[in-house]
Amino acid sequence: MDNDKRQRRIKRLKKEIKIILLFLIIFPWVIVTVTAVNNKKLSKENAQKEELLNQYLEQMEMLSTSYETEEKTKEPEAAVLQGPKYNVEEMTKEEIEALSLSDEELYDGYRKVYLTFDDGPSSNTEAILDILKEYDVKATFFVIRREGREYEELYRRIVGEGHSLGMHSCTHVYSELYKDEDSFLEDTKRIRDFLYLVTGVESNIYRFPGGSSNRVSTIDMRKFASLLENEGIEYFDWNVSSGDASSPILSKSRIVSNATDNLEYFSEAMILFHDTASKVSTVEALPEIIEKIKSMDDTIMLPITDETNPIHHISVDK
Repeated sequence: MDNDKRQRRIKRLKKEIKIILLFLIIFPWVIVTVTAVNNKKLSKENAQKEELLNQYLEQMEMLSTSYETEEKTKEPEAAVLQGPKYNVEEMTKEEIEALSLSDEELYDGYRKVYLTFDDGPSSNTEAILDILKEYDVKATFFVIRREGREYEELYRRIVGEGHSLGMHSCTHVYSELYKDEDSFLEDTKRIRDFLYLVTGVESNIYRFPGGSSNRVSTIDMRKFASLLENEGIEYFDWNVSSGDASSPILSKSRIVSNATDNLEYFSEAMILFHDTASKVSTVEALPEIIEKIKSMDDTIMLPITDETNPIHHISVDK
């Protein structure tokens, strides 16, 4: 009888041990799973908040920029092109390489168009890069700092496929960026170091959030422009806007029209686009924009380089 009781106790003890062991094995997995689900939910919520913030900042950018091109205030005249110095279309790859010229020199006399994308990388960047690759067009991306493997791969792809990588601040938050000169310099150093760490390329081109003519900064933007110059960084504004920062979001056809209708009035056109998750119509419009530009005589699309003539909304005293 005692032996039966002992056996039952042993069995019960073994069962309890198994339950405890099972609990110790399963419980951590439950915690990990719940945490992962919560983190994913939180990440999604943060992404949505960030997108709303970007939309708000883009609206501020549109409202704060007082710059208007001269073409909008007077009767426009078509730009007079010098005519191509080199007939690149009829030259072989070997002949072009033998000249040892930069793209700016090679296409001297052409109308030069620069496709520029602000605020990325985003969920649309890959699609933009795919389109540019399909049409063999190089562009310029003025990016902010986004951490994560998927974003780091996009930074590297931008550089790897021959596009120019520019800085657009770390966060695009005006109140932090334009707080004072020290804050601006620190922000610039952080985004520059980050891009170098991720891509191995030290960026030396910059676009101010809101443009150099924004009316959000309480500090004279010429001071920030001078700081960039002291760091060996050139800033670039734009003289053609796709209007894709407006709200409600513009249609594909309107973006195409904004980006291409007046290109004949420019010998050098720097077009402003935005690369955020909400700019689906920008992605949809891009192929047609590229095709229209390609159809223009003596016109070439180039990425921004050290030799590109900068478009400035403000002038900095030398």
